[in-house]
Amino acid sequence: MIDIGKLTDFTNFNPVPVNRYIAKIYCPIVSSIDTQTLAMAVESAELPGKTITTSDARLYGPLRKIPYNLGFIDSTFTFMCSDAFIVEKRFFDNWADFIIDPNTFDAEYHDNLIGNINLQLLDNHNEVMYEVDYLEVFPINVSAMNVGFGQMNDYAKFSVTFSYRKWKKKDLEFDPPRLNPR
Repeated sequence: MIDIGKLTDFTNFNPVPVNRYIAKIYCPIVSSIDTQTLAMAVESAELPGKTITTSDARLYGPLRKIPYNLGFIDSTFTFMCSDAFIVEKRFFDNWADFIIDPNTFDAEYHDNLIGNINLQLLDNHNEVMYEVDYLEVFPINVSAMNVGFGQMNDYAKFSVTFSYRKWKKKDLEFDPPRLNPR
C-alpha cells in the first residue's frame, strides 16, 4: 500500500538552481574570442526539448497516434556584450556572414558551417548535474541589439537562435535517491 505521508515528504527535496550553468560554443570560423570567454558571456540558455512526431492511424475505433520520428525545437541563447569592442556580437555576425556571404549571397556547404554546443547544468557545489551536447549547430538568427537613452542601468545584450540536428544527453554517474529506504 502507498504511504501518502512519504509521497508528500519534501524534507530531502532541494530545487535545482537554474542560474548555475556553463555553455561552451564551438564554431567552424577562426575568431579572436575563445570558447571560455564566450561561455562567460552567456546570460541565459535553454536546455533542449524533444517532440515526438506522430501520424494518425485508424484501424477500427478511435484514432490512434503512431510515433515515427523525433523533432527538435530551435534554442535561443542570450549573450552579454563586453566593452572590448563588442566581440561577442562580432563573433556571431561573422559566423552568420560565413554561412551566407553578405555580398554574393552564396551559401556555405553544410558540413563547413556547423559547430557544437556543450551545455552543463551545475549544482550549488559546481558539480555537473546534467549535460547535453547540441550537434550540428549553426545560428539562424542573430538578433538586433537595443540601445537607448532610457536604458542607463542596463547593459548591451543580444540573442542568437540556433538550429541543430539533434542533441544528446551525456551519461553522468549519480546515485539516485531511494523512494523506499529500508
